[in-house]
Amino acid sequence: MTNTDSSRNIWVFNGNLNELIEQLRNTIKQHQGDWLTITDQTILQEYITNFISPSKAKTLLGQEFLHAIFDATQGFNLEAFAMLAGTLVKGSVLILLLPKNIETWQDLDSLRWNENPEPIKVPNFVKHLKQTLELARLSKNDEFPCLYNVNDHHEDQKSVLQQLLASRKPIHVLTAQRGRGKSALAGQFSQFYHCVVTAPNKKALTTFYKFANQNTLFLSPDELIEKGFHDTFQYLIIDEAAMIPLPMLNKLIQLATSEDIRILLVTTLEGYEGTGQGFIIKLLHNYNVDYFYLKKPIRWCNNDQLEYFTHHLLLDGTSFKSCSQPLNHQLVDYSMIARHDLKTLKEIFYLLKIAHYQTTLIDLRRILDAHNLDVWGARIENKLIAAAVTVNEGDLSDRLIDDVWKGIRRPRGNMLAQSLVAHAGERSAAKLKSVRINRIAVFESYRRQKIAKQLINKVFKEAVINGIDFLSVSFAYSNITYEFWKSLGFLLVHIGSRRETSSGTYSIMAIKPISQNAFEMANKLNKKLRRDIFWIKDFIDLPFETMLLKDYAQFLSDQDIDDLQGFCYYHRPFEATYASLCRMSQYNDHSNNQLRLPILKALITNKKNEFLVIEQFRLNGRKALISSIKQEVNQWLHHINQIETSNYQSNKLD
Repeated sequence: MTNTDSSRNIWVFNGNLNELIEQLRNTIKQHQGDWLTITDQTILQEYITNFISPSKAKTLLGQEFLHAIFDATQGFNLEAFAMLAGTLVKGSVLILLLPKNIETWQDLDSLRWNENPEPIKVPNFVKHLKQTLELARLSKNDEFPCLYNVNDHHEDQKSVLQQLLASRKPIHVLTAQRGRGKSALAGQFSQFYHCVVTAPNKKALTTFYKFANQNTLFLSPDELIEKGFHDTFQYLIIDEAAMIPLPMLNKLIQLATSEDIRILLVTTLEGYEGTGQGFIIKLLHNYNVDYFYLKKPIRWCNNDQLEYFTHHLLLDGTSFKSCSQPLNHQLVDYSMIARHDLKTLKEIFYLLKIAHYQTTLIDLRRILDAHNLDVWGARIENKLIAAAVTVNEGDLSDRLIDDVWKGIRRPRGNMLAQSLVAHAGERSAAKLKSVRINRIAVFESYRRQKIAKQLINKVFKEAVINGIDFLSVSFAYSNITYEFWKSLGFLLVHIGSRRETSSGTYSIMAIKPISQNAFEMANKLNKKLRRDIFWIKDFIDLPFETMLLKDYAQFLSDQDIDDLQGFCYYHRPFEATYASLCRMSQYNDHSNNQLRLPILKALITNKKNEFLVIEQFRLNGRKALISSIKQEVNQWLHHINQIETSNYQSNKLD
């Protein structure tokens, strides 16, 4: 089993479960190793002692194993496969288990990324997998011998370490593909400075501490943000940086730079690790940064078969040259891409990956095979220059919409339509038919030439032809992005109440109406948002004065009563009802009744500072706070109902 050339290989076992178990038992008996297995199947776990679920694969980062098994007989989780492959040392074999007849395989993993309630066939992914396996098989020949020269590989690491030590910039970023020795180099770096190290979890630092100064203190990101730096540290080392949410990563960087502590960020940019390119694209552009890159693998050889296979499967090892022709708008073809056009679909994923910080391997699976999704391209002489991904939403049943509004159900799919029901309280958003623009990207050389606008206009024209009510989009707020969608006729209809974990800013929802019903809905939502600004402006940090005209009419509307009943008697979110609660409190203050709302009033006075109110009324946490407010709302609704009943009876007597 041990490969004298230091290569790692991939073996494919396919068959029914009993056949696979027999093959595995014989292989494991003959060859010693860790045989770490990723599977969810109980029957396989009976024969293998070292196993983990695909959903727990992130815990493997930073560890090393000899030999492994990846069970794809029921579903193929690309992220888990990539993480497992990255842990294997030279001389390892990864056994890929596939079903006997992969052509009719219904991939259980599709439940994560497809909107159907049942698993679906994945013909494009199967075709891509077969092509990749064939490429990996052909790559193993005498023309590309797998050579492993320890001195040569460590020279690359030594050279980068010397460059790091010589750099005078406040922030260093060390990136590489898996197996290049990033964590080991960071450990060596800690021998030269007084460092503190952080990472998403301490287990990921196993390799780091093999090479580090053993006195290097570990603190979790949460601890560092809460406690700050209580020592004369010279460097903050952040390992697996792309796995840390951008807002938290930003706080760590701001905290360190404010105390003149220099920073070493260490990460892979491969698509399965957290924000991937996010912190490069979005976070570090305002900082003075030195970038360093490790090229040669340490844990395995060059031309490694498993790495070759993995990179091609994930499209990490594949790049596509964009069209270099001068732009002639008359030559640009804007059209929907056929879902069997595997070559173009791969090109579109590559474009999205380099353009969008949140593009992950789930996006690859969606683009290849997801139902209810369309892929669009802008091409010059069949060469891709831009792309968009859209999702069909709406046309839900009245019963389901009512359950979503009540907070009882949130079924998979219809993301924006359901969100407008659940958070903006607008039921028609999920009844009408809509097309959500999920992604749009343009190659760098063709940006700022109205290509994206023309592509969206093509989507809009097709939507008109197909009887769609409106286009929708959700995006992380920035002034440039907001102005782009505004210029296309999209109307702002909802703002998320909390900063997004991945982007660090607020989620904006906007729609472009087509039908008369959609125009009425859009205006209604926009008016509601303009009224709500009066209350939410104090804790949502956005430039509302340039985004929306405020509506100072703060009367208690029928929609407010509807929202209050949903909050009180069902499970509508507190954040979605906050402005209505404020208007209720204001109405109550101006009325002559004796009913008091002390807890709600205190929360509004303290500008939604829940901690202060919990302390003031000696409540047992946030759950007790919300429960207490619901009791006050219930009393108020009951009181108002009594008044209305009394008035109605008086009018009848008159």
